[in-house]
Amino acid sequence: MIDVAFVVDSSFKTRGQSAWTQLLAFVNAVIDWLAISQFSLRVSFVSYGDSARIEFRFQQYSDSRSLKQRIAGIGYHNSGGNNLASALDTVRTQVFQTNAGARQGAPWVAVVVTDRSPSIRTQDTATAAGQARAAGIQIIPVGMTGTGRLTQSILTQIAFVNSRVFSSTSYSAMTASAPNVAAAICDSHLSESLNT
Repeated sequence: MIDVAFVVDSSFKTRGQSAWTQLLAFVNAVIDWLAISQFSLRVSFVSYGDSARIEFRFQQYSDSRSLKQRIAGIGYHNSGGNNLASALDTVRTQVFQTNAGARQGAPWVAVVVTDRSPSIRTQDTATAAGQARAAGIQIIPVGMTGTGRLTQSILTQIAFVNSRVFSSTSYSAMTASAPNVAAAICDSHLSESLNT
């Protein structure tokens, strides 16, 4: 029994809609490795740019096929800024709440998927991640690092444990990491008390 929120960066991308489509394809590649059902692993989705938007909550999809169709259809914000702090706050205060459908006693996992460093509330990102971790949310960052993009230090800064930081230098390499990210999600019940 695990509740997983995918928190996906929908801010402006040089490659535009193509890049967004590849981020969604990565999420769906991870889902291919998970057993989705109302009684075991459930998924929520938050997209973010200048602000965060809850696309759907945990109770809405109980099978992989309809879940993947919904994810593939999520629109690209194309907003100028990247407000990861707002996304982490939204996940903590509006998604991982029992009155919003999160299950008490289940590991809560937020998989943050990004290809860009925060540009809004940058000084609040570490604090927002710390508050999420203190609320029991295990953050697994997945990022595309490289010149002019995202730095590895941002991923490490928000991670629940450093051993669960995934970075790549291309969208295809990110998608290739899907089985490892899925394994980290499935192992979340083993590491609820880890803090390294």
